[in-house]
Formats: sequence, structure tokens, C-alpha cells
Amino acid sequence: MVKFTLFFLSLSLLIVLHEFGHYITARWFKARVDKFYLFFDFLFPFSNLLKFSIFKKKIGQTEYGIGWFPFGGFVDIAGMMADPDKPNEAPAPDEFRGKKPWQRLIILAGGVTVNALLAVVIYSMMLWSYGQEYLPTQNAKYGIACDSLALAAGFQDGDKIVSVDGQQIPNFQDAVLSIILDKAKTVEVDRNGQHVTIDIADDFDTKVIDREAAFLITPQIPFVLDSVVPGMPGAKGGLKKGDSLISLNGDTLGYFQQFLRELPKHKGKTIALGIVRNGAPQTVNVTLDENGKMQVLQKGAENYLTFDRREYGFFAAWGAGFDLSVKKMVGYVKQLRFLFTKEGASKMGGFASIGSLFPSTWDWEAFWSLTAYLSLILAFMNLLPIPVLDGGYILFVLWEMITGKKVSDKVMATALNIGMYIVLGLLVFANGNDIYRFLIK
Repeated sequence: MVKFTLFFLSLSLLIVLHEFGHYITARWFKARVDKFYLFFDFLFPFSNLLKFSIFKKKIGQTEYGIGWFPFGGFVDIAGMMADPDKPNEAPAPDEFRGKKPWQRLIILAGGVTVNALLAVVIYSMMLWSYGQEYLPTQNAKYGIACDSLALAAGFQDGDKIVSVDGQQIPNFQDAVLSIILDKAKTVEVDRNGQHVTIDIADDFDTKVIDREAAFLITPQIPFVLDSVVPGMPGAKGGLKKGDSLISLNGDTLGYFQQFLRELPKHKGKTIALGIVRNGAPQTVNVTLDENGKMQVLQKGAENYLTFDRREYGFFAAWGAGFDLSVKKMVGYVKQLRFLFTKEGASKMGGFASIGSLFPSTWDWEAFWSLTAYLSLILAFMNLLPIPVLDGGYILFVLWEMITGKKVSDKVMATALNIGMYIVLGLLVFANGNDIYRFLIK
């Protein structure tokens, strides 16, 4: 319930502020706004079906309300197009189509501008409040842990990343992301004191998208228990808080990720775990559940690795927040190329996938971080040159500004209908993937 509540709050905030960007710029240029709604008061995209609102109140010329269909929101600016029954009627002074092209452009860009600014504000305030914690690449003292895909690519557990395509990257997470998003050709690692160059296959990034593994490359850490769930397999087998796990069925496993990789191979079976308790080695037998789980929690990486934290003053945080927003947006745009692959398209998700990203506890730092990132995504997606999205309308206005010829209402109406069904198709596809993954697969 907490996860859903945080998602609903984030989505509502982003929609209201996006639409407010259109609203405030429209009012700035004295264009009449007939409706301002959170969610649709109709069955999107069919504007005449199931028309009703949960709440509405008219203030001045504008009706403010909450619709019943939670797939977005809208502001109804008067005179976006001519009345089809009076196509030659001159626009009224307070109609959108009666405004100058540059004014219409600002109104149309108002939503994405607010979303972009919101991300900068949130990231800036987060950096000011929390600072920025990261793991320096050289501080991954136990080296890396690899999943099956990373192992197949030539990495080995314990490798220490030196450079990616010849560039040293100070932040461990950035180094891993660079391997995937920047389509790295080579990665240099320190392997038992020797520098080894790993050649990365061209299709490695596509395989990453298609994989089901829990991790690709993470910093190795020892497996020391922080807690054991009472009545669960680990507790029944005699495991206790503080135990250090060092072997499985006689095979030495020095790190948490190695156990994470091996345990699913023994689902429902009894395994012999070598542990160290109070400095003394011993063996306990644990019967795993049907998912290969023991229901224990390990001590986090912060107990073994030295993280750095950058602190920001109020003014310095704004520059850093802007840089972080640009970095996040660039990373997102780089990921979009995966949508044009079979593997990437199958991973596309809708509202359920987005909602699943939110924490299941009231973690406000995670909430604001996700909200800022989603705000950037909303800004970018709305700029796509698809009629019915802001970018489609902007394209029409730019055409008018460049050529001096306004796009006819007939052409615009046809394009908007096509764009409406493109957007609807994407919504159905993305949310259909969610239904398949969560309910069928």
C-alpha cells in the first residue's frame, strides 16, 4: 500500500505541475483556459465516452477538477483549433489560435519546461540536504562480482576495474553504466596484480537488457548475517546474526554474491554451510525453500567498503543539481535505443512497472529521487514529435514560424487522430507487457 501511495503522489504531482506549465503560460498571454484537470474525465482517447469527474469546481472562467481515468491530465485552452462548423471564423482575442506563433510555442513548451525545472529543483535540494554518496572505483577492494553474462563476456570475480575504453572513471556505478550505455569496446581490469584487457562484444548491451539475472557487475562483499528471520529456513538450520558464511557443500565461497549465484541451484534441498561464528569455524545444515532462499539479511556494503560523500552548500547544490539532471537525461536517452530491439521492446513497462520502482517503506529520499527522474522522462516523452503530445503541436508551430504558412485545421485534425492512436497503442503495449509479466508469465 505504501508503494502504491508513493507512486500515486508522485504521478499526481508530476501531472499537476506539467499541466500548470501550460496553464500559467496560457494565462500569461491572456488565453482562456476552460478546464484544468488531474486525470481524464473521459475514457482516453475517446473524449465523448464515459464523461464524468470525481470532483470539479468552477473558479472564474476555469473549471478545476479530478477525472476518473488516471492516465494523465489536461488543460483545455480555448481555441486550440477552429470550430469545425465555422472553419473560417476569426479567432477571438482570448483563443489559443489567436495568439502569435512565438506565444503559442511558449504555451506548448510550458509543460516540459516545468518538468525539466522540477527535476533540477528536486536534485538540487536533495544534494543540499543529503549530499551525494558514491563508491570510488578504487575502493572496491574485494574486486567485482559477476553474473553469468559478465562471466561469459570475460570478466572474473575479483577483477578490479582500471579503465573503460582507456578512461579512468572515479565512480564505480558510472564505470559499470559506461560499459553498457556507452557501448564500451574494452575494459581494463586488475586481475591478481596483472592488467588484463577484456574485449566487449558488440551485442553485449542487448544481452544485458534481455537477461534475468539479479545483477551484472557489483562490488564484492563478504557474506555476514545482519539478521535471520525467525521460523524461516536459515533460522531453522541454526544460522545466527553475525555468522560469516564461507562455504557451500564444501566449496569455498568467500563473498555474498557468490552465494547469491549458487543458492538457486539447490532449491528445496538441504545444504551444508561452512560458517565462522565468534572466530570458530563450524558447519550447519539448512534446507532451502522452493525459491532457493534462506530468509536472511546480509550486512550492507557500507560495512566493508569506504564510500565517499560530497556535501554541497545551498548555492553550489544548484549547479550540481543541473549537472545531475543533464547526466540522468543523457543516460535515459542512451537507453532508448534498446526499445528498437526485440529484447528491449519486451522489457518496456507501463504504470505497474513504474509503480514497482517505488520503495515499500516511507523513504522520502528514494521518493524524491524517483520523482525527479520521472519528471525528466515525462519532459522528454512529451517533446517527441508525435501529434497529440506537446512535441507534435510544437512541430506544427515551428513549421508555421519557418514557412510563414499555418498548418490547416484539416491536416492538423488528421495528424492528431493518427498521433492519438500511436500513443494509445504504446500505452496498450507497455501496460500489456506488465499484465503478461505479472499475471501470466
